[in-house]
Amino acid sequence: FEGDDDDDDDMSEVMSGGGRGGVRKERPLKSWSDRAILQAAEDVSGPECLVVLTHGTRLATALRELRSDLRFAFFTTEHFFARTLHSFHSDAGQSGAVSIHCAAEPPDGPFQSILFPTLAGDSSEVAQELFQSLQTRLVSGGRLIVSTNAAKGHWIDSQLKAVFSRVEQQKFPRGHVFTAWKSGPLKRLRGFRARFDFRHQERVLVCETRPGVFSHRRLDGGARALIRALSLVRDGQSSESVVERIVELGCGCGAVSAAAAVSFPQAQILAIDSDARAVESTAQSARLNDLSQIQVVLDSEGTIPNPGQWDLLLGNPPYYSDFRIAELFLQAARRALRPGGQVLIVTKPVEWQEARMKQLFHNVQAHRFGEYTVFSGQQKRP
Repeated sequence: FEGDDDDDDDMSEVMSGGGRGGVRKERPLKSWSDRAILQAAEDVSGPECLVVLTHGTRLATALRELRSDLRFAFFTTEHFFARTLHSFHSDAGQSGAVSIHCAAEPPDGPFQSILFPTLAGDSSEVAQELFQSLQTRLVSGGRLIVSTNAAKGHWIDSQLKAVFSRVEQQKFPRGHVFTAWKSGPLKRLRGFRARFDFRHQERVLVCETRPGVFSHRRLDGGARALIRALSLVRDGQSSESVVERIVELGCGCGAVSAAAAVSFPQAQILAIDSDARAVESTAQSARLNDLSQIQVVLDSEGTIPNPGQWDLLLGNPPYYSDFRIAELFLQAARRALRPGGQVLIVTKPVEWQEARMKQLFHNVQAHRFGEYTVFSGQQKRP
């Protein structure tokens, strides 16, 4: 397993030509964990094989080329990865050889084999929850194969042994490969979901979260700052600027959407996230607080229905990817907001956000809340 260990994030997928049978060619695998899984797949049992994809999608094409005798189910919680899979595997759901699942939970199966490439630095709680969930999807005697490029594999070994009676480990210079066999049903299923509450105005709101969902187990500081900034819009309403339609991009567990529903009880709220677990958590948080005006959507393109008709857009974009996701949020706001509509974006690094918002919006102001800054702006009028 020679080569780089870069994360295969698929953010700039490059096609190298057409393929046969609905499979399009992709760039070679650059993740050691993917290459390790590909080698292990040479002798896995079938016919049903589940592949968990948390970092990229190139492995899918390589597996189909290697094992055309298997029926693959590719599972991801990320809508972006699901879109990429559909573009490279146009026969999904038609040939019976491949299916694509973007959901909060893996497909039920049962499967004879499950393949799961991981990377050093992955969330330990997400891995624990998935190990348990995947065990329940295997047939008795089925195998889960996990790879990691981590220097030490003790943690994965111990977590697999917590849910599998037999685990074998192979050590390589660049990582580890684990094979776990299912001998029977689990005696006890561990719960990984959590709830937290916070006060907003006169209400105590409850949010349900799970591993991998933004703001797990507690209210994030950026979300809290964005919630506090809602009063800037609420107190500035006039007869010509009543807030009736709100959209939140990157809703996570739904805390900000829930607070917005309390601040603007007459408003309809659309909560959008690219992760299926986040969308599920927001929907559950809305139910827990009896906030029926909140609707949820799974999307990774910044596609907002009824463009040019929204009164307020809320966003807490991540800071990685050279502000590419923050730019996606701002462009979505430009398309979504009505003339005079408002945008609130929370951030820690302020220079890029302030400069870019002043290019795109009118009356941009910075509001400091502790270590976070919320920038407000208005959609330019024609």
